[in-house]
Amino acid sequence: MKMLLIVFRENLEEEIHALLQIHHVQAFTELHKVGGTGETGAAFHSFSWPGLNGMIFTALPDDEADRVVEGFKTFRDQQHHELHVARIPLRVFVLPCALVV
Repeated sequence: MKMLLIVFRENLEEEIHALLQIHHVQAFTELHKVGGTGETGAAFHSFSWPGLNGMIFTALPDDEADRVVEGFKTFRDQQHHELHVARIPLRVFVLPCALVV
């Protein structure tokens, strides 16, 4: 089992939810109004650093997690080509996961 940690700029929320639906991800936990800084810049909902991030956690069997990750890679590549920007404010991390309770 793998835990996907998906971090994205909140303006991508609809697209992220659509990707989860397309890949039949029905169970996840979502956090809103998450601040942070990284390769695509800072997002702290302030005058200096406008914007916020969202974060989604989902635990999936290995094969399903791999399929979802590929879907996010395809989305990222499409956004890159359509918007002509170097970095899309989207990151997906994969962590080992074990259900213990």
